[in-house]
Parts: sequence; structure tokens; C-alpha cells
Amino acid sequence: MQEMLMAIWHQNFDQLIQLGKVDLLIWCLVLILFLESAFVFLPLPGDSLVLMAGGLLAAGVVQPEVVYVYMPLAAGLGSLLAYWQGYALAHTRFMHHIGRIVPDNSLPRATSLLERHGLLAMFSSRFIPFVRVLTPMMMGMTKLTFFHVTVISLVSAWCWAVALSLASATLMKLPFLMKYHELLGKGLMLMSLGLFVLAVLAIVYRLMRSQKTATID
Repeated sequence: MQEMLMAIWHQNFDQLIQLGKVDLLIWCLVLILFLESAFVFLPLPGDSLVLMAGGLLAAGVVQPEVVYVYMPLAAGLGSLLAYWQGYALAHTRFMHHIGRIVPDNSLPRATSLLERHGLLAMFSSRFIPFVRVLTPMMMGMTKLTFFHVTVISLVSAWCWAVALSLASATLMKLPFLMKYHELLGKGLMLMSLGLFVLAVLAIVYRLMRSQKTATID
């Protein structure tokens, strides 16, 4: 794992291929996207990882099916798991704990999207961290039809993954950015790590604040 990360950090893709770590990298990307879409308490950096995958596609490290099939399928299946969580855990204390974990405006935004757009809310919420998990959960709580949720989940995940990765791949192919590839790659890795750390700190802060408020009450 360390060798794979160092090869990506130094943009040494030939070494990555020689080490035989490309398959491991793909599995990591797919697993992280699945978990990020399924569990709201796992603040994983899905957006930045999809952007990084686009850069790897442009560099020829990963094949197109990784972007067009594997990553969208992982994200879509993760949303379906979130739907079943909402379906099974509606009106339980677990949902109360979810409200304590997510940022203050996430639940209202998910509720507003769902009320205004119904099933189509999945498309817009897919591009919003935390909200893209809350929306299918709330669809499960309201017992919306599983078939329609499945279709919308998979289609929206495909649009999200393909749009971000192709945007990143296109930028990486621009001639005036060629000499900045290593810097851009390192920037995406640092951004992924930074977003993850910030999200974890935000969750810890919210839990501590809610416990303090409960103690005072």
C-alpha cells in the first residue's frame, strides 16, 4: 500500500504498473466510493477521488471501464444501501444520532431537495457531500418505490462519476497544464486527505457539542 501511495504521489505511473498495484488501486477507489455513498458517518473524500481517477485515466493508468462502470456502480450500490438504512431504521434513535453527526444545513437541504424534486433530488444531491447519502436515506424513510430509487441512484451515480472524471481527464490533457501534472496530482491527494481530516474533526466537534448540550439540559 505504501509503495502504491508513493508511486501516485511522485506521479511515477510506470513504477505503479511494474509493482502490479493498479488492481489494488482500483479496488481501493471502488471500495471508498461505495462506503462514502452508503454511510453518512464515514466522511470519505468521494469527489476528489473521482477527480483523481480522471487524471489516472488521462495518464493511461486505469482503463475507461473503471470510470464508466466500476466507480458509478459502486457509488450507486452505496446509495441503495443508504436507502435500505433509511427504510429499516426510520423513526429509531439511529436517525437522531445521524442528525447530530452531519453538518447543520445537510438535513434541511436534503429535505428541501426531496420535497421540491422528489426522485430527481438524487441527481442534484449526488454532487453535494453528506447530502448525497441523506437523500436516499430519507427516500427509504418515506418508503418510496425501490425500483425507481434504484434507477435514479444508478443513473445519477453514473452522471456524477463520469462528469467529474472526464472533466479532470480533459484538464490533464490541456497542453499548458502538462508541466503541472505532478503538482496537480499531489494537490488532489492532499485535498482528499485534508477534506477527510476536516470532516472527521467536524463530526467529533458536533458530537462533543451535542453531548455538552444534553448534559446542561
